[in-house]
Amino acid sequence: MVTLDRLVNVLGGYGVRLCCCPVSRDVALRDVVMHDPGDDRRPRGDVFLAVGAESVVAAVELAAAARASVVLVRAAVPVEPAVVAAAEAGGVAVLAVEPEVSWGELAGVVYGLVLEGRETESGRGPTDLFALADSLADALGSTVTIEDQLSRVLAYSSLQHGADQVRLETILGRRVPDRARELFERRGVFARLAASDEPVFVEAAPEHGLSGRMVVAVRAGRESLGSIWVECERPLDDARRAVLRDSARTVGVHLLRSRASADLERQVESDLVIRLLEGTPDAASVLSRLGLAPGRFRVI
Repeated sequence: MVTLDRLVNVLGGYGVRLCCCPVSRDVALRDVVMHDPGDDRRPRGDVFLAVGAESVVAAVELAAAARASVVLVRAAVPVEPAVVAAAEAGGVAVLAVEPEVSWGELAGVVYGLVLEGRETESGRGPTDLFALADSLADALGSTVTIEDQLSRVLAYSSLQHGADQVRLETILGRRVPDRARELFERRGVFARLAASDEPVFVEAAPEHGLSGRMVVAVRAGRESLGSIWVECERPLDDARRAVLRDSARTVGVHLLRSRASADLERQVESDLVIRLLEGTPDAASVLSRLGLAPGRFRVI
């Protein structure tokens, strides 16, 4: 779920400024609607893109009619008192878009954020890898673990029947035990994962508390993002291998979206902090976007 606060923080890096906010910054945003002057219908959505609006006041009124929580409109900062009055009357936050920012670029960012939030909320988003692990475990009839490239646990299936000692220690410690990693290293498992997209079978090692496993690399292009591990006594058949390969692509998309979103937010926040440290005339606005109360701060 994407909130107004997150939208404000991310769009700040694109030259968008929050002018007035008569609604809570924790309000959820689930839909986006774009103004079309040639369309007589009145679509509804939480985020209103006022493309081609006659005036800022008109944009706010259109957003209120669409029952939006926030409107994006080209406007000079600070906005006129009439805009603030219209925003407060309609319960709409106003985000001012600078002239050099293209609507096309902005719409892509807004739609991406809001739709990502909807997917996450409905159980298809990047934070719901546990549901994906459960779905894969049901399809393969065995326990599943999803790990990052450092063998840290990202998600695991709720199915635990027949789980071996290594799996239990991995889940409890949130990371594959060192003895198991060393074993995989000696057997060349990690080297094979780095070189191929095909699932790899790992023979059991009872002396290490390890049953057999199939593992497949998760990557985006050539970059390794992690791996999926499935407990099995013998190599999976062709049909189940295909399911595992397809699941690796799905997990890769989820991880890539999640990382891109987090990187974008960190970059925006870093830029805001740098502006504060270097000195900026709109310090009050920057503090607000960082969620900090106005006042004096000491940098240590």
